[in-house]
Amino acid sequence: MKKRLLIGFLLLLALYGCQNASGETKKSESNEQSKISFDSYETTEKLYELAKEEGEIIIYSSTSATEQAGIAFEEEYPGVKATVTKVSDPDIYEKIKREYDSGIHNADIILGKGTNGQWSNDLLKNGIISEYKPEEIMKHIDEPYKSNDGLPLITEIITVIYNTDHYDESPIDNWWDLTTEEWKSKVLLKDPLAATDIKGLFMTMVKYADEMEQAYEEKFGQPITLNGTENAGYEFIKRLLENDAILMSSMGDTVDAVAESKSDHSVVAIASTVKLRDIVQKDASLGINTDLKPKVSVPGTSSIFITSNVENVATTKLFIRFLTGGEDGKGKGFDSFNNPGTFAVRNDIAQDTLVPPLSELNLWAEDEQYYYEHADEMHHFLLKMQ
Repeated sequence: MKKRLLIGFLLLLALYGCQNASGETKKSESNEQSKISFDSYETTEKLYELAKEEGEIIIYSSTSATEQAGIAFEEEYPGVKATVTKVSDPDIYEKIKREYDSGIHNADIILGKGTNGQWSNDLLKNGIISEYKPEEIMKHIDEPYKSNDGLPLITEIITVIYNTDHYDESPIDNWWDLTTEEWKSKVLLKDPLAATDIKGLFMTMVKYADEMEQAYEEKFGQPITLNGTENAGYEFIKRLLENDAILMSSMGDTVDAVAESKSDHSVVAIASTVKLRDIVQKDASLGINTDLKPKVSVPGTSSIFITSNVENVATTKLFIRFLTGGEDGKGKGFDSFNNPGTFAVRNDIAQDTLVPPLSELNLWAEDEQYYYEHADEMHHFLLKMQ
């Protein structure tokens, strides 16, 4: 009888020990998962290990290249799920704000240009989105992009695109060329009322109106006379639109029209350099003037933000590290963005851009706060012009 009691006691002790070990293991795993935050550092291998225990993340992005990166991410990290939804910058703003106000958490990451300061001022400052700027990526980003809100990924510029089959060199040397009789009805652009990036360029010209005034004198050899406008920046926009500039619904369509135009009626487009990828992808004859006066353009930087209350922290961090090219800048995640006219803001990513690197372009400074404060003025001005 005593022997049976002893055996039973030993079995009970063993069972308790197993349960305790199991409990300690689960507790240890739980503690390990809870220690990870957006302030902590983990190796890529550790993030992947933790991410496999998490659920799906959702990304809202204004560029289709992120969709390709999402597919590559799931191939690189089997068992981890990241779904990318392509949404325009203004629609991302509306969706995120509406979801937050309704207590709904859909997206974990957003990527875009920030609609001329609205993301920073209306979403970031109110805690609806947050910054995640890991040191392992930020140490490869130089100023002025390093000081941008969010984690900068890529930038592009809105400038004049022409057909290289029709011209050995750019027919446009100065922004004011577009206001002359020679280019009447031959300048295409997306309707600026519906294009925040073109509005951003126009507001930059207004901010640097003194440079636009100087460029006018260089072009025409005399001081500018304003026709009911405040300064040379607004005057340029007025004269451009009054020169029968053709407004279209899609920026892509404007560049396609340039590539397809005939030599006896060659047109130019004010559009994003992103479309220079058609040189490689479609053998399109497109070019820009990298010495345009007074400046080539202004950067339009796309940045990454995280939304409030992200639950799957490891997966979110792993995806962002992948998207930005990894710790060494050689990861596959950036490949879908690595096209002519799309400029990496990291200084350690090699690019064959077909145009000079970003650091060598003569650009105005991007100023989202200025855009935010003057967006209504520009909107009303454009309404009066149409």
